[in-house]
Amino acid sequence: MEEFLKFMAEILEMDEGALKAGTTQEEVETWDSLMQLRLVGEVEAKYGVMIPMDEISKLTTPEAFYAYVK
Repeated sequence: MEEFLKFMAEILEMDEGALKAGTTQEEVETWDSLMQLRLVGEVEAKYGVMIPMDEISKLTTPEAFYAYVK
């Protein structure tokens, strides 16, 4: 999970260690709807997973994204 948090923090342009598993989308200034799509694309590409379109809006924490990675 730690490596995944670093990966997401880099995309969100946050300091390493600032992003926690339970950090919500509302708590991150750079995490808007366009960033959400970028995160989905980056996670899918790096980890070789497919996130269903109807699930994307439910991914509001790093922990929710990580469920597709593990």
